[in-house]
Amino acid sequence: MAITETKSFCRICGSACGIVVTVDGEQVLQVRADRDHPVSRGYTCPKGRALPQDHHRDDRVDVPLIRENGTLRPTTWDHVLDDLATRLTAIIADAGPRGVGTFIGGGGFLDASGFFSLIAFLRTIGTPSAYSDMTIDSVAKVVAAEMVTGISGLEPRADLDRTPLVLFVGTNPVISHARTLQMHSPTAALREMRGRGTAIWVIDPRRSETAQRADGHIAPRPGMDYVILGYLIRELLVEGADRDYLARHAQGEDRLRATVERFTLERASVLAGVPQAELLALLAAVRKAGRLSVETGTGVTMQRAGNITQWFCLALMIVTGSLDREGGAWVNPGRIMRKDRMDLPAAPEAGWNRPGPASRPELRGTAGDYPCAAIPDEIAAGHLRAMAVFGGNLETCLPETGRTYEALRQLDVLAVFDVRHTRTTDIATHVLPTKDQLERADMTFVTDSAFPLLVSQYTPAVVAPLGERRAYWWIVGQLGKRMGIDFFPGLDLDAATDDTVLAYMLASSDVDFAELKAQRLAIDPPLIGWVQRFVDEKVGGWRLAPQPLVDQLGELQAFESEAGPQSLILIPRRQKYHENSKLLELRDKPYVFMAGVDARAAGIEEGATVTARSANGEVRRVLKIDDTLRAGCINVPHGWSDELNVNRLTDTREVDAITGMVLYSGLEVSVAPG
Repeated sequence: MAITETKSFCRICGSACGIVVTVDGEQVLQVRADRDHPVSRGYTCPKGRALPQDHHRDDRVDVPLIRENGTLRPTTWDHVLDDLATRLTAIIADAGPRGVGTFIGGGGFLDASGFFSLIAFLRTIGTPSAYSDMTIDSVAKVVAAEMVTGISGLEPRADLDRTPLVLFVGTNPVISHARTLQMHSPTAALREMRGRGTAIWVIDPRRSETAQRADGHIAPRPGMDYVILGYLIRELLVEGADRDYLARHAQGEDRLRATVERFTLERASVLAGVPQAELLALLAAVRKAGRLSVETGTGVTMQRAGNITQWFCLALMIVTGSLDREGGAWVNPGRIMRKDRMDLPAAPEAGWNRPGPASRPELRGTAGDYPCAAIPDEIAAGHLRAMAVFGGNLETCLPETGRTYEALRQLDVLAVFDVRHTRTTDIATHVLPTKDQLERADMTFVTDSAFPLLVSQYTPAVVAPLGERRAYWWIVGQLGKRMGIDFFPGLDLDAATDDTVLAYMLASSDVDFAELKAQRLAIDPPLIGWVQRFVDEKVGGWRLAPQPLVDQLGELQAFESEAGPQSLILIPRRQKYHENSKLLELRDKPYVFMAGVDARAAGIEEGATVTARSANGEVRRVLKIDDTLRAGCINVPHGWSDELNVNRLTDTREVDAITGMVLYSGLEVSVAPG
């Protein structure tokens, strides 16, 4: 076989960097960056370059598996689908649609047909029992956007070519570039931004890789980011706010002013645990810039004050006249989705919500999802009897790991779509091997609204599927045939291919599939101003101070202490060589990271095995000294399995009252040898 090269794009994360895949027959030899790609411009990260190893990994799933007599064994597609259809049909007949739940993680979100198949499954079955990784790491963004703008799930992105200041809060784009700006080649991007005169500031308890490249860095006590933002808003409302803009486009200025009044320089300095001079320097930088963009990540959204911090980030951009304006931040409506052309209803001030599931009615349902914290209770109550997992390793990502994992074992059906064996497939009743990203034709779909431009991408399959792997759409479609359900009306499943399904998905879109397939990459410039028009027309102006968030800010005072907690505080951290639970065979190690001063105080040396304990659980890892951390906090990166899983420290009863999200960051922990 001749060696061939095919251009594609990476789907390890949402950045979708252009890649060139070298193949010899069915052997994937190499993945390198596509130097001609106009968006990623010759960049790909170590995770993307590891796709050959990932494709040929020893623990891949190549054939369907079914659990019979307690043993998971290989079987045929006909047998696994017949059995699964029979069981799901019986559960729906007995318990109703809510008895069948779904979960979607990165493996589903980053597969266009996977996400589309999930939506078709949910809508057709009619189950309310939908769960996703959104309520594990990012739901605060959805809720804050709903309350302030009336639109769910908006994520402002810096107008990179014109923004004079970018403030990164609780995010480290040099490592996790997919989570904020979709920063392809993040180190070079930061260098270019500074070369254009853009000031870079970072608020993070750790002097992260991004902070090391910034103009300014403030390291607050964990969870106190909102105090610094509140101080900035307070001072700008006195001097520096765009007053004409606020008068024309905002509401609730007086309520916001009263809300942030307590964040004086003196109080903010004490609560955040940072010198007044640093706060003054940041304020001066914001005033000098005039407009700015504020970017956040899981360091914000996984903590107790996540909703408040997200709200203050939006409010800071509005007060400076920066949100959805040139030289500030813009909102990508998606080149396929085109939210700017939709007749969207405006969410009320409290945001869209619904009661939680029957066992946890106090938990808020957001964006069609129930909070993942409810899963073990729903199973224990007998309300949730089956789950279909669309590309996610529940064992590593769900909270309170021990209790939740045991609950999953009690399900009548646990059907897992995946490309490799995990601790979740270990307890599955049905394992459905899906195509990996090199084996399928694909396009950017869910993630097309995350790019720094209006971008759509298409890729053909690079290699034939290993073993008996099938696409999501094929599996769901064949399951539907056996259940007497047509999940894809008008689609001829017997004649369908990946390409015809992608064309079917775009039937109601302005994007023509034939053109996209021919072009492979289509780009339009940023679209600025559409959110502002929506807010003016349907909301009556930006809501600067939504009452539910004002109330929650008042409740946070109980957790504010000038002295700070006596124990260590857990904060999240992403590692360079793996993406959540993917690609763990690479160079990252499952460390507990601790500042040297804290390690010496505990009498622990680097390299020792330590136990990190919370009120709810413990995790054992090797200690690594990291003096980029502020004293008093530790990092325990997520994505590791079994006894290394940091989610063992979480508690499904300790949840945010607005979103139902479990507290993953800001937990008080102790660290001891052994």
